[in-house]
Amino acid sequence: MIKSPLTGSSNVKLIEEISTAYLIENYQKKFQIDVSRFFEHIEKVQIYRCLDTQYEFYYPIGNIEGDGKFYEEFQRFEWYYMDWKWEHEVTNGLIRQGDKILEIGSGKGSFVEKMHEKGHEIVGLELNQDAVQKCQAKNLNVFEQTIQTHLQNHTETYDLVCSFQVMEHISDIKSVLQASVDALKKGGRLLISVPNNQSFIRIIKDNLLNMPPHHVGLWDKDSLSSLTKIFPLELEKIHYEPLQEYHYFWYRQYCYEMILEKTFKNAYWRFRLFLDNLIQKYGISIIKFFAHRIEGHTIMASYIKK
Repeated sequence: MIKSPLTGSSNVKLIEEISTAYLIENYQKKFQIDVSRFFEHIEKVQIYRCLDTQYEFYYPIGNIEGDGKFYEEFQRFEWYYMDWKWEHEVTNGLIRQGDKILEIGSGKGSFVEKMHEKGHEIVGLELNQDAVQKCQAKNLNVFEQTIQTHLQNHTETYDLVCSFQVMEHISDIKSVLQASVDALKKGGRLLISVPNNQSFIRIIKDNLLNMPPHHVGLWDKDSLSSLTKIFPLELEKIHYEPLQEYHYFWYRQYCYEMILEKTFKNAYWRFRLFLDNLIQKYGISIIKFFAHRIEGHTIMASYIKK
């Protein structure tokens, strides 16, 4: 019986199936990364929706989740670990003087370093051993620990617990979220930023980074809001990232697929050619003009612990 990793309930619905042969072939083709070890004896993965929370998860749970070696291979791509992102800026504006901060999944430590420079007391947790060593060489308080292990000596310790683009990578999601809440003081703030699967990223074909072993969970406004039913949290605000400049070309691909391959799929070929030329020639300029009104890649929820 398939159960939601968030609620433990079997009230789930099958949404989609993906061939593991497709995943193995295309991760190799696009990123030169061999992911075959995650799919031994697995012919396909499924996407299920938890009907109690709207959280979507890939199944089978556990085996198909990326490991430390997998993420180390992504370090060679400059775009993968950005030093400062939209959600960092939003979080920076919410931090009060004297707050004790925990970041879960601190990567190469850019946010920890920035907060350290501002005089904030901050601890980072990261499972990439190489990244941890580089952070510690800078005298940053970043440790190779899971939040569950860290919690053993840090219950109700932090004023703010944050994670940026982390929760979509975790299959044991309830345990991680529970530990995140338990690490907070009463009245403390939890911040979770994840890819917004109600945005354009859901529609784009062959979006491998939204599939295993990279992503094993899919989040949106509804599933983030539902966490208040499971944990002692009050939803403070849902923050939406405006479309960022480094996603303009990606968004143009979305427009191309939506307009030509869905809306006007069966239109007269000359009209399709006209639209094709229009998108190719003027797409980026149009997107740039409306970017501040377009929901971007990321959504972030802020909660207060009751």
